[in-house]
Amino acid sequence: MNHAEMKETIGNRRQPAHRFIKWWGEDAAIIDYELIDGFLARGDKIGDVIGFELLTMEEMWQVFISLNPDRLSREREGDGEVIRWTWKNRQGGEQVSTFPFTPEGLMELMESDFID
Repeated sequence: MNHAEMKETIGNRRQPAHRFIKWWGEDAAIIDYELIDGFLARGDKIGDVIGFELLTMEEMWQVFISLNPDRLSREREGDGEVIRWTWKNRQGGEQVSTFPFTPEGLMELMESDFID
């Protein structure tokens, strides 16, 4: 599916709660996650997309939980929520990183070493 087809299809399927896109190309084993608006802004630079799903905040949170449930928590902080990720540094010491529970915060966590 080229970019013009993707843009039209996303426009037809997208609901207000959809913030993320899970997509894959020829190699379905390689899956990428992005904010929908950023994905669309990249245009033809993405190349052909074979399949995709649109995800809400809660669905994206479930992706993270499925990857590492014991190391993540969501907590109330002020007027919102934060994600706490507990991880081990190279020396084996425990570290905690905090991210806002927002679409941008989830992507920041995704781009950290969480997935590695």
